[in-house]
Amino acid sequence: MSLRVHDDVARQYNSDDGIIAAKNQAVLEGLKQRFGPRAAALRVADLGVGDGAQLQMLTTLACPLAMTGLDVSPAMLRLAAQRVPLTAVLAPAQDAAAHLPHGAFDLVLAHFVLAYVQPRDLLAQVRQLLAPAGVLSLATTVTEGGAPFYAALESTFRHSWNPLRRAIAWAADRALARSHMPADFQALEAELQASGLRCLARRTLRMPVRFDTPDEAYRFGIEEGWAVNILAVPGVPLGAAKWLARYGLRQCSYPFEVTQVIEILEVGAA
Repeated sequence: MSLRVHDDVARQYNSDDGIIAAKNQAVLEGLKQRFGPRAAALRVADLGVGDGAQLQMLTTLACPLAMTGLDVSPAMLRLAAQRVPLTAVLAPAQDAAAHLPHGAFDLVLAHFVLAYVQPRDLLAQVRQLLAPAGVLSLATTVTEGGAPFYAALESTFRHSWNPLRRAIAWAADRALARSHMPADFQALEAELQASGLRCLARRTLRMPVRFDTPDEAYRFGIEEGWAVNILAVPGVPLGAAKWLARYGLRQCSYPFEVTQVIEILEVGAA
């Protein structure tokens, strides 16, 4: 995602309810079981800290925390710093090891980063950052629940006579090609094994999402960021890209339903 798009998402980012809040709660429940009471500080690095809501929830763990938040967006880092005391680092997740101390973190968070970073690139960074016996908390959407979206893209946009619809299909295909979300858990597990890591614990969220109007779909996909990569088209002003996204969503049939499948893993060395 481009910086201009990421900063724009920060203006209306929603971590208070919906999918983000459910993911945050599921992560917290798992980490409470893994990290019991301890006197030493738990050293945490979040490689895509967003608005800092997950780190804020971790403050309920029964231990002191030393928190670092990394993000490509200055706007997101400002939001995170308003929630929790942290060391803020402006950098992309794929370069995290160039900006953070190696072997220094008991817990590394990488949530929804695979939309932008190759899995093996991310995992190579994480291996450098984790302390011995450290744990990676990895959360990612997988594509298995998106069949209705892919069907609509094919039937409504790719083969349309309307040049605007075809332009939307091109932008969507470009965004999909630049995303690195795995197809399912098995694909994700294969990436872990290839990187010398293994899944220690797994939770899967399957969250039906229904849109009754184009405005609801726009709020979810663009303003909350779930499909915002479609806006990152070189040479196209952000306002124009948003207009085209709204136009495209008005071409779809409603109600429209998909299922967001979120894999939440705790990962350690093999």
